[in-house]
Amino acid sequence: MQFTDNRRRIISNLLLVITATSAAFAVLGVGDVVYDPAAVASLVKQFHQMEQEYAQLVATYQTVRSQYSQMIFMAKMVPTELRARYRTSATSWRNSAATDTYGTTASWTAAINSGLGVEDGYQQATQRLDTYGAALSNVPTEQVDRVKANYATIELTDGANLSTIDLLGRLRANAPQAASAIQNLERDTLSADPSLNSEIAVLNKINAANLLAVRNGQDTNQLLVALAEQQLIDAKRKRDAEASAINEHIRFVAEEQELLRTQTGDPSARMLGYRMP
Repeated sequence: MQFTDNRRRIISNLLLVITATSAAFAVLGVGDVVYDPAAVASLVKQFHQMEQEYAQLVATYQTVRSQYSQMIFMAKMVPTELRARYRTSATSWRNSAATDTYGTTASWTAAINSGLGVEDGYQQATQRLDTYGAALSNVPTEQVDRVKANYATIELTDGANLSTIDLLGRLRANAPQAASAIQNLERDTLSADPSLNSEIAVLNKINAANLLAVRNGQDTNQLLVALAEQQLIDAKRKRDAEASAINEHIRFVAEEQELLRTQTGDPSARMLGYRMP
């Protein structure tokens, strides 16, 4: 630096003048001035240390100034109208709707849109499932397990359907609040208000956006769980059908010879006593 070089020249000239003056005074006998090399060396050392401290101070100043310039640059708004440039149109939630010719769908529609009255709405729109009661004893022993398994499939299906309707209803009921939060976040993000664009404000908006994403992800997971439950019940239904077919084949193979032998007896009695597998 030019200023530093000038400073060095001044210090060197000053030390030279002091040394020459001291030597001249000593020669002329003026005063008792004595040249002390140790004192001069200490003075030079002090000036050198001051010079290093000054250079460090200048470097620190340049660093702080660069940081300040960066902060000023980062605090500037984009020189365009953000709302028109980045705003997108939101897709509104649509509630479920259906005709109600015989008065059986209104409660279902209300439940799937609000999450309220789910069981009543489901029962009005579906065929009622009766119980066997005492009639279960009339079912052949070899068919009781299959009847119970088929009945359990219907019950599991009802439970999964009720849970899905409740989930969809609560999601639709909370949709306006979630949409309002997203709209407020979008408005604050695209705002030109300096108070909404400070570092703390921007960090708060980032946190709010992450929180909304987490909640939306949670809702998505709940929907996926409901779909998985429906698929599980369908898989059970298929498994029960395949197991029933295999069991019937096993029984047929096991009883085939006996059935053929009995054909030579009283066919009418055999036919009356036969039971479907």
